[in-house]
Amino acid sequence: MITSNKWTVQLVIDQCVAHGVIHWVFSPGSRNAPLAIAAEHHPAIETVVIHDERSAAFFALGLAEQLGQPVALCCTSGSAPANYLPAITEAYYRSIPLLVVSADRPMAWTDQGDGQTIRQHGIFKDFTHRVLHLEDRKEESSTLWEYQRDSAFLLNQLALGPVHINLGLSEPLYGTETKDRFYHRTISLIENQSIDTMLVRTLVELMKNRKVMVLCGQHPPTPGLQEALETFGSNEQVVVLTENTSNLFSQRFNACIDRSLNSIDASIETDFMPDILITVGGAVVSKRIKTFLRRAPLLAHIRIGLDFPEMDTYQQLTHSIKASSLAFFEAMNRNKAISQGSSYFKRWKDLDLEAQRKCERFITPQDKLVDFEVYRAFFALLPEDSVVHLGNSSVIRYAQLFNPIKGCTYLANRGTSGIDGCISTAMGYASKDQRLNVLLIGDVSFLYDVNALQLRELSPNLKIILINNQGGGIFNIIDGSKDSPQRAKYFEAKHPRNGSVAAAFGWKYRQIEDRNFLKDTLQELLLSTEIECLEISTNDEISPRTLDDFFTFVK
Repeated sequence: MITSNKWTVQLVIDQCVAHGVIHWVFSPGSRNAPLAIAAEHHPAIETVVIHDERSAAFFALGLAEQLGQPVALCCTSGSAPANYLPAITEAYYRSIPLLVVSADRPMAWTDQGDGQTIRQHGIFKDFTHRVLHLEDRKEESSTLWEYQRDSAFLLNQLALGPVHINLGLSEPLYGTETKDRFYHRTISLIENQSIDTMLVRTLVELMKNRKVMVLCGQHPPTPGLQEALETFGSNEQVVVLTENTSNLFSQRFNACIDRSLNSIDASIETDFMPDILITVGGAVVSKRIKTFLRRAPLLAHIRIGLDFPEMDTYQQLTHSIKASSLAFFEAMNRNKAISQGSSYFKRWKDLDLEAQRKCERFITPQDKLVDFEVYRAFFALLPEDSVVHLGNSSVIRYAQLFNPIKGCTYLANRGTSGIDGCISTAMGYASKDQRLNVLLIGDVSFLYDVNALQLRELSPNLKIILINNQGGGIFNIIDGSKDSPQRAKYFEAKHPRNGSVAAAFGWKYRQIEDRNFLKDTLQELLLSTEIECLEISTNDEISPRTLDDFFTFVK
């Protein structure tokens, strides 16, 4: 097998393969040439090349999410790795395993006026779980031991999220040799994550005769979790609130939080507040539930999760349990939990069902195409077992108003809730997923990541639905900004552009603005086998008023 003649590069590649990092996303450059040479010739490694580093990083994030495996990012030196930062922050707050391997000049050349040389070591230190700098120095037994040890510990940290190897490489860069030895060494880290029996008994006693709410944030589909949560939530004292990005669907759960909360009159609000709050998963979209729970006089807030144990979103944290959601609810279910006789579940479920009935009866303007009608039509037509990628801002908020579709997977970049990288992330996920993948995205998010359209051949099963209301529609919805005289210029950033650039990148492109064509065009898109982008132009003045009318109607 041919490889780079730099032993340090061989060590990085060998260690990656030994630790299961076999998918690499490269961006072109000279300084990372030794890594490209070694990866290209290794039979276990699969590579893809994406020019734009920001797009490459989000692509890798989506790929890692779909595979459930770590993905490596590799680029040249200088400003190149700096473009990875938005995706690295997203991966950090969602615990997605990304390995950044940035090529660099030897550290002695930092701040010495050499080309493409910046202070790379530690550039991601606040958003990675471990950082390692390796120099392209002479192979000696002590150096080998140090590099093997440090890289093994670093790669073990991938289970928590992103890590970073910065590799100082000296010229010449393109030399090769026949590989005749391997440099890998693994060090197993063993952690017991079983849940303490006494703790479970204490919590069961605490919940006895109490109103218990389980709030589920963003969560990947997890076999067994839904069944365990349904069992726990079968008690009349327990209500389970989910969002579509929780990927937990049951007739017993309340899936449309804002729709339900909107119907609660202030005079009876305390009847719906829990005594005990249990939170699982990552980010919660609903701002209303955050405000609601911060006002609730909780007896306890029990946070379940392996990451960010100090996170106190509702300002009343009493227990932070480092365990998987599945392990926690299975442990609770083994102990006869909460007593019967409460109407807490029924109170919430009645609210949910009534709001759903009103939602179905709500009539939108017949002469204009508005955002609400686009989402309602989409979720009515979406086939089961599809993958839905949701853009941020108004897109993900509208999506929470409609019941999730059976068997569908819902994904979004909610770690930092940024609008950059949404197309690239969807591309990365869809590149390894055989199902129908659909990206719902707003026009500003679309323009931020338009470079990703060039990756269309990597993800032929992805359809893009661009909802164009000529600016950041979220600022017409949220309080404060919609009344500001600076809204149109600075917040919404009104613009005249559209999605026709997709055609230049080879996508089949269509645009509609007539409500009469909406359902048929959506149906054609969802059944199409072509690489397609559909732009739906909506009325930016009537759309926010329609949303206000909806909340008034379902109240």
